[in-house]
Amino acid sequence: MALDLTDIQGLIHHFYPYPMTRHLLFQIGNPAAGMNLLKNLAPLTNAADPLSSTRESLLNVGITYGGLKALGVKTSILKAFPDDFRDEPAQITMGDFEASNPSKWWNGKFKTQQVHLVVHLFGKSVEALEQVTAIVRTAAVGNQELLPTIKQGPIEGKWLGDTPGELHFGYHDGISHPAIRWDDDPIQEGEVDYRHFILGYSTGEIPSTPPAFGSDPDSVRAGELVRNGTYSIFRWLHQDVASFNSFLNTEGPKVFPELSLKDAEELLAAKLMGRWRDGTPLVSSPTAPNTALSKSDNFGYALDDPDGLKCPFSAHIRVTNPRDQVLNHLITLTGGVPRVIRRGTPYGPKLTGTVDDGEERGLVGMFLCANIRRQYYKLAAWMKVNDFSPAFPNQHAQDPLANRKTPDASDQFLIPTATGDRTVTLPDFVITKGTAFFLLPGLQTLQKLADGGFR
Repeated sequence: MALDLTDIQGLIHHFYPYPMTRHLLFQIGNPAAGMNLLKNLAPLTNAADPLSSTRESLLNVGITYGGLKALGVKTSILKAFPDDFRDEPAQITMGDFEASNPSKWWNGKFKTQQVHLVVHLFGKSVEALEQVTAIVRTAAVGNQELLPTIKQGPIEGKWLGDTPGELHFGYHDGISHPAIRWDDDPIQEGEVDYRHFILGYSTGEIPSTPPAFGSDPDSVRAGELVRNGTYSIFRWLHQDVASFNSFLNTEGPKVFPELSLKDAEELLAAKLMGRWRDGTPLVSSPTAPNTALSKSDNFGYALDDPDGLKCPFSAHIRVTNPRDQVLNHLITLTGGVPRVIRRGTPYGPKLTGTVDDGEERGLVGMFLCANIRRQYYKLAAWMKVNDFSPAFPNQHAQDPLANRKTPDASDQFLIPTATGDRTVTLPDFVITKGTAFFLLPGLQTLQKLADGGFR
């Protein structure tokens, strides 16, 4: 069976090569106003869209559980949704404490419960973005736009250079993505079944929730509502670039005194991530970046680096995708290494140096999956406490790019070397500014919701 790509939002299926993004958040005023907004949006981008050079802007839509309620979806249908989508984001699992506490999200301008709908806009230019924004805002009459930035505006993103991939800490992103099998042909080595990302095609091995079968007709309708959709974890993250640069400048020479200042900074940055800042994997090239390997994703840890001498155990990419590294038995039984589809862009102006300029900057991230608990929450928990593999010498260690206030976790980052272990104490480089869970419905579902369906 081949999926109907025309019914799947394009954001799920492929990366958009558009340099500017804008994420408009709305609180639905009443069911009629919400339905009118959906009905009068500019054409949504679907997964079959070839993204021709004539398309100046792209548009996709997400709806929260509260948004489905505000649209008047029948209560018995809503009850069929999983708890992890219905509930507020799990503070403990994601480690959002102190500066990242949910009470401080959205710069304190509104509550997460008020977020009902997001319109993701992608533009080739400021003019294109403004044009499509005007269309959305006209369609949104009767609903309240929520403006979370300090300057009372929407969340926006923009490439830091002329090409995608560069992030505020200097790393290049967009290298390691799951190879998804988008049909029911046999799964090849390295591929991931689309059911881990697309709802409505439940099997015994990969269940979909809500299911589109059973004796309860409203549960079946709930399954129809999510068919060809996915869950999106929308994360607005502040990145303290000045502190990060200062940390590298101060700690690099202490950890690697045999190197020059610049080389020590770059090696420490690579150890934190697991890749050199150009993308070269440490496992493949532990002493220097290699342009020929900057896009490489073909490597493992179990045989190539069992002791973490090349890539530290708690390096970001080793935690979020441990590849062939052995896992705890229970984790192996519950699905093994979870994968998510990552989308996002940096926001705010680029900063070099160690002096903060007070500007908002960081990352707008969207993490797409079919099961929030078994995929996203599992990865989030691994990042906060690295206790998922017996290979880890410190079962309380944290991913260095996670916020640092998780209870019972250690702020010590271990760097094994041939001459002995070295450690650095990790400060907070990342602060959560907002999180919301959305359903990115299929296009047919959006049309039905706009017409008052599922009521």
